[in-house]
Amino acid sequence: MAINAAIALALALSPSVQAQSRRVRYVPPSDLDAPKTSASGITRSSGCTDACLIALVPDLFTENKPIPRTISERPTLYFLTPKIDDINGSVKFTLFEDIPPTQPDADGLLPEAQKKQIYTKTFTLNNDAGIIALKIPNDAPVLEIGKIYTWKFTIPAKKNPLMPYLAENKTVQGKIRRVLPDQQLATKLQKISQPIERAELLANQGIWFETLQTLAETQLTVPSDPEALEELTALLKSASLDKVLPYALILQKQAL
Repeated sequence: MAINAAIALALALSPSVQAQSRRVRYVPPSDLDAPKTSASGITRSSGCTDACLIALVPDLFTENKPIPRTISERPTLYFLTPKIDDINGSVKFTLFEDIPPTQPDADGLLPEAQKKQIYTKTFTLNNDAGIIALKIPNDAPVLEIGKIYTWKFTIPAKKNPLMPYLAENKTVQGKIRRVLPDQQLATKLQKISQPIERAELLANQGIWFETLQTLAETQLTVPSDPEALEELTALLKSASLDKVLPYALILQKQAL
């Protein structure tokens, strides 16, 4: 499982910077993209004072959250993780294909989709609390266009031999859908060379994962670019990800 390198700068900015005009504004997909099911699609850790395990995906406070989109066969996901210094440091990533139900329940809603596991991998991490980039590896199946997938990321609890019953795994999960960019978007992406312009276009089309990746990777290649940092911070705030702002994107070598 590849873990991408990123910056060593905190993401918290002053209110004056955040108030500046933004170019990258994420436009969520229409509600047609959200299946009207009786189950929620995203879970986040809560109730922690230090670094939680948080997936960097939008929390839009809607009853039927639009499913975050990607245009990649194997996209990159970002997570805030707590400090992991266990000698084993094992974490687990699992991918499921959602099999949509055909019959509604008594309330007229479709039950939660059946999940078919298509990939799982355990790998190692050893890092301070911070944001990591996790690219779905090449040995995982390609995400098929139009299908909905559920991913799950788990950090096993460090067990105390004297009180093993207190150990509790940290887990987040969410959904993702790969879409095919239309011809106009594909043509524009081929012509754009500036990362901010690319992120602006992707965000406007509701492509969450590549918008975030574009801004985050700009911090690696041009760490002194204040505009990219400002746009990244504003993007995270717009997705109700304020909890991750005090933490840096950290350097993490390949885990396998």
